[in-house]
Amino acid sequence: MQLLDSYLESGLIGMARGGKQGWFYAHFGAALLAGYFMNQEHDLPEHVRRGIEQIGEGFRRNNPEWYLPLNEPKTDPALLERVINGLAVNTEKLTSSGHGFALGVLALKALRQRPDLITHEVVEGLVQVLDDTTRDRANRYWGIRNYQEVTEADIAEDFPPYADTLEMAERTFGELHTVVAGRKIDGVMYHFAGEIEHSVTFAQALTDLERFGYTDLVKAGMVNHRIQMYLNRQMPEELLSEQVRQPLFTSVLSLEYWSKTYQDPHALKVPYAAMDLLRRLPEEKREEAEYGVCKLLTIMK
Repeated sequence: MQLLDSYLESGLIGMARGGKQGWFYAHFGAALLAGYFMNQEHDLPEHVRRGIEQIGEGFRRNNPEWYLPLNEPKTDPALLERVINGLAVNTEKLTSSGHGFALGVLALKALRQRPDLITHEVVEGLVQVLDDTTRDRANRYWGIRNYQEVTEADIAEDFPPYADTLEMAERTFGELHTVVAGRKIDGVMYHFAGEIEHSVTFAQALTDLERFGYTDLVKAGMVNHRIQMYLNRQMPEELLSEQVRQPLFTSVLSLEYWSKTYQDPHALKVPYAAMDLLRRLPEEKREEAEYGVCKLLTIMK
């Protein structure tokens, strides 16, 4: 078995255990899942496969205890409904940049492929992640006192409803024109480029949910995604001069990108989500969309 093949089980267990430390730490197991699915779903060059393994093994070395075999391997398929319920709660309003979807759907995708991993230990960890993502600080977005008070009606003029998930993907890529690195302003951290990354991972999660047949969750999730897209635009005008004008490379599969190591788990999650969405676009729209993704990857840490 190739190393990448082990990332399905390892990533899912790592999500559940890391998530017990706080929902952000579920990202590292989710990154392994992203690497696994990238390899499964695309004909990747060898340097990309090596890059995924290099990044993934770095994450596993940082917290090896998260990835040990399950303590209690007894399977209970009925527990999957708890994960679906956790996703449903995340549709009620936008919270945590849609991380409940970006993380939860990756886990659901893995569990659908490996139902033998639907155990109490795994599901308890995932349910905690989904619950924790429903709570967030009100001032996440610059200039917005409490972003959870922003409604669909407030953003209707700037972000009218999507006709379907394809239009959602196209409009998501259309927002990659302005990429500004995150920073603290008056003591408050604003993620800026990170929030745009999340719009890509959120959109991709919704397209997977559509494939799985959860149309009601997709419909509700797309409302939250539109609100997120509006909020992502909020930044001081003076920062526009610092935006990434030209990426260092123009392909998500660039050797320049995959020859580096990264500390940020989005280094795997963003390429995975972007590649899945890019192949949905009409061919004539992919080059410009991928150029925008490469702006995000250029400043990945």
